[in-house]
Amino acid sequence: MIPSMVVDLLMQNKINYVKLYSASDNVLEAFSATDMGLEVTMPNLYTQKLKNQVDVIDWVVQIIVRHPNVHFMYVCIGTQPLSITFSNQIYPEAIQVLDWTQRALNLINKSEIKATMSHYTDVLIPVKKPSEGAFRANLEPNMTRSCQILQSNNAPIGLDVFPLLSVNDLFNGDTEFAFFENNSTLVFKDGDKTYSNVFEVMYDMFDVALEKVGCPNMTIIVDAIGWPTDGIKDGNIPNAQRFHQGLAKFVASKKGTPRRPGPIDVYIHNLSDENRINKTTGSFRRHWGIYKFDGQPKFNFDLQGLGRDVKLVPAVGITQMPKRWCIVNGDVGNDIDNTTREKFLDACNSTVDCTAMEAGASCSNLTETQKLSYVFNMGFQTTAQDVYNKSCYYNGYGKIVSDDPSTPFCTFPVEILAAEIPNFNGYARSLAHALKPSSISLMIAIMQTLFICFILMCTCDYNGFGAI
Repeated sequence: MIPSMVVDLLMQNKINYVKLYSASDNVLEAFSATDMGLEVTMPNLYTQKLKNQVDVIDWVVQIIVRHPNVHFMYVCIGTQPLSITFSNQIYPEAIQVLDWTQRALNLINKSEIKATMSHYTDVLIPVKKPSEGAFRANLEPNMTRSCQILQSNNAPIGLDVFPLLSVNDLFNGDTEFAFFENNSTLVFKDGDKTYSNVFEVMYDMFDVALEKVGCPNMTIIVDAIGWPTDGIKDGNIPNAQRFHQGLAKFVASKKGTPRRPGPIDVYIHNLSDENRINKTTGSFRRHWGIYKFDGQPKFNFDLQGLGRDVKLVPAVGITQMPKRWCIVNGDVGNDIDNTTREKFLDACNSTVDCTAMEAGASCSNLTETQKLSYVFNMGFQTTAQDVYNKSCYYNGYGKIVSDDPSTPFCTFPVEILAAEIPNFNGYARSLAHALKPSSISLMIAIMQTLFICFILMCTCDYNGFGAI
């Protein structure tokens, strides 16, 4: 899906603020002359590559200066650079780069754009009461310096909260406590304040921790919050719909938290599933989207927070491959020995996404033959149903069918044709010559994520008189 399609999807849904994890040139150009406020992200690896102020100025010129018609609001330095839950290392270099980035923005007379940094809740010590909140001892010096840099520039700090994970870590897996409107028995008092859901707990705990390192009353943006629809216990579409509806109503109410009453800015994580993201820290990471990979909403969701049962606007202009699937050939399926079967299933660890088949996920109850058919089909779709190169051959065990093999709980997908490959380094990589299948997600854009690379052609300037 080309960037202009994604921007149109966002505009049709009246989404005015977006966080991009990959600020490629063609993606940024798609936002030119729109009023959408962008938070762009400097990838973690760049916080190690940029060694001095000059390097950072060059990065800022590449991303900010070269796109004068984009409404930049924030530059987020790294993605949870001090967290280890979703990464095997931390990036302390990001703290110095944070300072250099704001200096660079000031130097080019863009001081209204703020360099910021977001953190996952694992930077906090594992306690249950907000009043006991504190940063982990080994991170306290870096957290102190970073919040001082932000505070001196009147910039916000970001907090990433994933309530389903938080209740599993701190509240004995009481999923009910993760919802904003719930029937949990875990409602508790902390001094004179009452906490009725895990979001309030984690937000106020972070606020207390900031106060303890000398940064009270900072503006805290929720840089990522969401609910997975697969790949983890209680990660499903009905729960995701319930959570997001409650979240939108909470934000719209502007009531805030017990310690910090008032409005809170929130980025929903995220717009679409990402079937190539690293799953070693959890298969659910591929299933955060409120949209399916083909641009269709997973559930009804009132973004205005009024609690209405309204549909999100679907993507327009999608090209779907023919409705055909690759499954195990019933005539020879019983002849597959265990060694051959395991070899086929190994594709799940390399070339295809089988997270929907893992324990507790939507396709976990398939029969052994159905599981193999699921793998065959994912490989077939990933190669754009390439019949000429026998992508459904599988040593003679596969066959192409026109009848949908999906079950009531497990979808055997038909992929879309995509015209881009993601660039995770943050710079554009033109691939207009390549027509690739969507082995990646259709939209890796978010209210929190957008990894799209294709050439966008926009003809709406008209000497400055055109507006999108």
